[in-house]
Amino acid sequence: MMFDKSDTIMKFLDEVKLLRDAPEYNSKQIYKGMVGLIIEAAIRKNTFEVIFWDDNMINDDIIISIKIEDLELVKDGGASDAKILDDLPKNNPSWWCKVEDGYILNLKGERKNKIPYDYNS
Repeated sequence: MMFDKSDTIMKFLDEVKLLRDAPEYNSKQIYKGMVGLIIEAAIRKNTFEVIFWDDNMINDDIIISIKIEDLELVKDGGASDAKILDDLPKNNPSWWCKVEDGYILNLKGERKNKIPYDYNS
């Protein structure tokens, strides 16, 4: 199932696909097209912590920080804002925790980036 980029929300427990190869991913045997699961509720350095698994990989599971712009939503994991808040350190709604319509948002609705889809703005 493909999603319209303008309607995309990426958050805790969503399945995501890696959109590009990069040395930091490839060195961990993670390659373009692989699907993983966002396992960290908070966004760190404009990245999500994603776990990848593949029965054919030498390593069992690989957890790696992936840049937001290198990910595409595959399947909504169904995590509610309450579930995300419960998983955030100290249950702090000020922590940046999801991406919606190109903006990094916390649970207060505050935006981290000024320009949509430019996660470093």
